[in-house]
Amino acid sequence: MSGLTPPDGANDGLATVHVFPLRRMLSLDDAALYLGIPARRLRMLGRLNAGPRPAARNGRTPMYRVEDLDRYVTLLYGRARISAAEEARQRQDWRGRIAARGALDARGRRVRMIDPCMQALTLDVLVSAGGPMGLKLLFASGLGLIFLSHTPVMWRLYAML
Repeated sequence: MSGLTPPDGANDGLATVHVFPLRRMLSLDDAALYLGIPARRLRMLGRLNAGPRPAARNGRTPMYRVEDLDRYVTLLYGRARISAAEEARQRQDWRGRIAARGALDARGRRVRMIDPCMQALTLDVLVSAGGPMGLKLLFASGLGLIFLSHTPVMWRLYAML
């Protein structure tokens, strides 16, 4: 056993630890918990191209990098003109609440925990990104209604009433 010695410089305290890339990836549910918003909201932000971009897909489930989620949170706080110190304090408080409560309840089900600050910040993003899309949808449905009201199909429906 005396012949087994570490290579030179291995015990100098400067060893590099590499994190496996998939260990820093979160599924949609875990990413939503990390952000402090419901998974449904994160999915809607993704559909509107207003949320963090998934880095990869595991089947049909999008996977998010923790670094991308942190960058997205910083972007939201900057958009709301909240200082970096306040952002760090609130995010540290949020991570503490997650760690204290745990992600699963006594039955092994995922606990829904919501961060009120992130809830408000993402609601603002949803309104600003979804508003124009809602107006386009309303306009298109109005045009469709006008078009259908001048066809014989609608006249027959009116006659049935």
